[in-house]
Amino acid sequence: MPRRPGAGPDRGAPACAAAAAFLILAGFVPAPAYAPPADRSLPALVFVSRQPPRGAQVTQLPGFGPVGRALVTGGRLLVRERDGRVRSLLPEGAFFDVSDPSVSWDGMRVAFAATPAPDSAWRIWVIGRDGGGLTAVTREDADIAPAAGGRADDFDPCWLPDGRLCFASTRSAGVAELAGLPVTNLWAVHADGTGLRRITSDRNGAEEPGVDPATGRVVYARWWFNRYRALDHDAFGITTDSARAVAADAVNLWHAISVQPDGDGGRLAGGDPRERTAQEAYQPVVLAGGTLVGVAAAHAALEPAAGPTRLVAFPGGIGPARWLTGPGTRNPGSALAPAALPDGRIVFALDPNGRGDYGLYVMKADGSRLARVLDLPGTLELDAAVLAPRPRPPVVVAQLEAPPARPPDAGAEELRRAARTFRFDCLNVFANAPVDAPFPDAPPLQRDVRIRFYATLARPGAEGGDTLVLVREAAVEPSGAVHQDGMPADTPLFEQLVDAEGRVLRSSHGIAHVPGFNAARAGTGTKCVGCHAGHSAIAVPVSYLRAKWVNAAPSAAVSASSVAPGGAGARAAVDRRARGRAAEVAWIAAAESHESLRLAWPWPIEVRAVVLHPPARDAASGTALRIERCEVLLSRAGVEVGRLSVPRPLAPGGTRIACDPMLVDAVEIRPLRVRGRVEGRRAAALAEVEVDARMVEK
Repeated sequence: MPRRPGAGPDRGAPACAAAAAFLILAGFVPAPAYAPPADRSLPALVFVSRQPPRGAQVTQLPGFGPVGRALVTGGRLLVRERDGRVRSLLPEGAFFDVSDPSVSWDGMRVAFAATPAPDSAWRIWVIGRDGGGLTAVTREDADIAPAAGGRADDFDPCWLPDGRLCFASTRSAGVAELAGLPVTNLWAVHADGTGLRRITSDRNGAEEPGVDPATGRVVYARWWFNRYRALDHDAFGITTDSARAVAADAVNLWHAISVQPDGDGGRLAGGDPRERTAQEAYQPVVLAGGTLVGVAAAHAALEPAAGPTRLVAFPGGIGPARWLTGPGTRNPGSALAPAALPDGRIVFALDPNGRGDYGLYVMKADGSRLARVLDLPGTLELDAAVLAPRPRPPVVVAQLEAPPARPPDAGAEELRRAARTFRFDCLNVFANAPVDAPFPDAPPLQRDVRIRFYATLARPGAEGGDTLVLVREAAVEPSGAVHQDGMPADTPLFEQLVDAEGRVLRSSHGIAHVPGFNAARAGTGTKCVGCHAGHSAIAVPVSYLRAKWVNAAPSAAVSASSVAPGGAGARAAVDRRARGRAAEVAWIAAAESHESLRLAWPWPIEVRAVVLHPPARDAASGTALRIERCEVLLSRAGVEVGRLSVPRPLAPGGTRIACDPMLVDAVEIRPLRVRGRVEGRRAAALAEVEVDARMVEK
């Protein structure tokens, strides 16, 4: 019987374990003893069967999170054939523990992590699918520096489309900002062990890499945390004292990041940027249709222990979360280690009863049709991978020079005069994502804004494992653009926006202070828009001139002639949400006629169009409103400078009313003829207003 790790002995366990050991040594474990009848629609699977942690480590999961990832408990590398038989892939006694199998694209080789003894380091190995050709890929060499705890480990291998292996390692000797844990980063190497190179420079952790089947990019889990907090009206602008810091959401989680195989072009791979906690996705995997599936835990930092875990899906990558397992779903229990099957299903490890015993299960990508595949007695079955040929993703040629194996022991001035640099380009820090896109607002339009760039210097012996350097403070261009050459490359950096008085910029969703770290490769350039969660995933305009134009409505002060009781208020018309129930996303007036909505800015901006969105039709809430005619008044300093008539009904997806660019500091929208009802009442309403504008530069 499966039992909780650390629980008292099961009287039937010795005989059961002995039988299991005999059958494994014989080469096969008959499936009926440990699994339901074979599902012949399943391909062959390679997986690990590991002993549960005991003693002080009983709360950890082997191979999972910054504490459990290098835990050694004892384990075997096994294959479940299509007919349900189970065989050992490794020679008996080859290793004490194994983890993280990954299958080559032709289905012929398996890469995995292994350690020969409980006190030995983890290294990457490769073996043929038939059990032959066992070869060491990584070894003890000059590129390994002692990590926190005195040992450097390699684990989490995955095959890149060009035949190399990408893996996570603590061989750079860094110490994370929390708990004194070793820092992981991603490395790449040829399967014969040559060409070893580091590809990421994350501050706290980069692990669990995989490959996006559509693009060939590497998708991995990054530990997103920054102990350096924003401080107003201070020349340095930073404190580690939360009592003095500007109030902001605390961010401490693992989320999914996508990079090219040489580490360039990092961006958010999935999650819901509107909520920090909705971005968590450890062990990320991208399905064939673009859905990102990952693991979320009760403790998002996964330390000191993860707690209960569940699978979460983000259809399309960026967007609202859909829970596949755990509370509120049809699949209770703790789940982890998802992998894609050729037929679109997901194979994963599940502890259905919360007793610490994990087996292999499959389900459809929407969480339905859960079925058990295999659960051996007394062990944890984890990290299943398809042991069959798969379509090879596009090969992305690595063109950049590898960064140093370890961060240089540089001082502040050396960092500011770094020889290895990149160019930072944010085309407009005030740029917002489109209406209904799942991104928070950018900082509001502001004059005399400055940007601060901070970097950390690795100091493993210091508190928090580093020291902080203010690399540069520069003026943001009046248009909102930032163009800075000579930024230190392959170095953890973060930015902060402040006004002329040194006060950190605020938006409705938080402060303009990056709560984590990013790094760019030497000889490259970043190109983005906005300064808010998930901004790296927003499409960048094709030119600097186009990027000057933004939706200025969220920056406006909003007032209305009236507001219906129980509604979301006037600001609902500038929250960048048009879809949804009108009571939640729209301005609803108290009456049907003689109503208006006014947007105002503290100084003139140049406006070239206004886009008006009517409330979406919703029979359930009694909303079927037709705005047949309206007008838009443009003014500056209280004087009308333009009037735009809209003689046709507003389109469901929004109606754009263009004008010759003009300087205005207020826009007033007047619905003149309204038919129907909103939330069951006769009233004027607008779901959303966009103002296409740019800052005045002279």
